[in-house]
Amino acid sequence: MDSTARHERAQQVVTELCDWADTRPDVLALALVGSYARPPGAETAESDVDIIVVTSDPGRYTDGTGNLPPVLELPLLRAKQWGVVAERRSRHATTGLVVELNITTPVWAATEPEVDGGTRRVVRDGIRVLRDRDGLLAKLIDACAA
Repeated sequence: MDSTARHERAQQVVTELCDWADTRPDVLALALVGSYARPPGAETAESDVDIIVVTSDPGRYTDGTGNLPPVLELPLLRAKQWGVVAERRSRHATTGLVVELNITTPVWAATEPEVDGGTRRVVRDGIRVLRDRDGLLAKLIDACAA
């Protein structure tokens, strides 16, 4: 599969995840990060679709699988905790792409007293804001650019 086809499939995943997030009042922000957030060609055939989900209620998505987006196949491929980020890795039911949901609270995007080093690396490696209800990600991106 060429880069254009991969990006089209990734865009389908992103669109469906945005639709899901729009039905969740606790989802404060959603962002595409990693290789698919960069210009076409940055991703490889092995690249997954990395999504940051900033929520006021992470337990809703980490304490079980019932509230995860229905477009993702179960069982999960992996569930792992990375500091304040809970990774939930699954396969997208239609495209077959691996999707990594990185579920976190607004603490992940905090800019005071300073941006966390890991968060800064994620943002600088490529981020595309999909939803940002309160401007949390916009503020984070500005802080990382300074």
